[in-house]
Amino acid sequence: MSSTGPTKRRRSAGYSIPPPKRPSRRGISPGLIVALSLLLVLIVLVSVGAYRLFAPAGSPVELPDFAGMSLDVAQSVADRAGVSLRVVAHHNDDKIGKGDVVGQFPAAGEHVRRGRIVDVVVSDGPAATSVPDLGDLSLRDAQIALGNARLSLGNVTKQKSDTVAAGRILSQDPIALTDVAVGSRVDVVVAQGRPQVYVPNFVGLSLAFSQTAAKQAGVSLGPPLWLPIAKDAKPRGIVIAQDPLPGQPLGTGDKVILHVSGGAPPTPTPSPTATPTEAPVAQTPAPETASPPVQPSGEGSPSAAPVARSLRIQVALPQLASAKRVRIALVDTTGSHDLYDETTKGGVTLQLDITVTGQGSVQTYIDGVLTTTTNL
Repeated sequence: MSSTGPTKRRRSAGYSIPPPKRPSRRGISPGLIVALSLLLVLIVLVSVGAYRLFAPAGSPVELPDFAGMSLDVAQSVADRAGVSLRVVAHHNDDKIGKGDVVGQFPAAGEHVRRGRIVDVVVSDGPAATSVPDLGDLSLRDAQIALGNARLSLGNVTKQKSDTVAAGRILSQDPIALTDVAVGSRVDVVVAQGRPQVYVPNFVGLSLAFSQTAAKQAGVSLGPPLWLPIAKDAKPRGIVIAQDPLPGQPLGTGDKVILHVSGGAPPTPTPSPTATPTEAPVAQTPAPETASPPVQPSGEGSPSAAPVARSLRIQVALPQLASAKRVRIALVDTTGSHDLYDETTKGGVTLQLDITVTGQGSVQTYIDGVLTTTTNL
């Protein structure tokens, strides 16, 4: 009899099929759990510390404004506010006095935790500067000098003076070179004296005219500085330069030194030469009118013409205690000629180019008294 159901396979004896394997389940490592726990604890500690550092603890306090207070007063105010002060720097300040608070951190008005330390900067007062010398300056120049030294002009008073020009400073307070605070005021006294005198222009004028003009203008001249004789120089006695320059203001006692031309060397004079003439024709006188020949005598005989010589000489003027008139003259067969005639204290050496005709000498006179004679 045949079965109609599904045919079942028969298992061979001694053999079995194992069931399929399932993936194994492994637990979380204990070491990882410990590391995560430590990290969490560290994050909590850092957060708490940051909060305590930056967030106010308890009731916050508002910082007072310590600027402009002395350090002692600021410390008392800080104690009442529940904070403390710490000086972190000093620096000069022209407006805040020495020992007062210049600035603070945190700023005034901020809310901080009680017991917070506030950093402050303390003033050392205005910086020191040296007072410039304002003597004999005009008021405008004094203001410029004070401004450059970071000072200001104080009280200005006037005082009569016969020696200092009007508008010039006679005195100052504090005196020059005194160390004072920057921004201090300097009082001055201004002269009500003679008007300001400026240097005239003497260049191109003769020495004599310049001396007259200077006297009329109230300008004092020093001893003239004579320049050596040189080729193509200006005529003798003409002012070539001056010190100070024209237009400069003159202070009391200042003198103008004139540089005067010594002139150009003279043109050499040629020596006279004999002009040849035709010999006279001898004539025989008549017996009755004949006369003995006249023999030339020493006095009546014609003499040779004097020879002109060109020389360069040096004359040292003696040093005089006071200015005196010094005159140097050349004396030769043509007469006496002045080489130099000025009022001076001497102490200089003149170099002169001269022409001497025949025998000659150079004579030096001081206030009209002959002092030296040098034969040429």
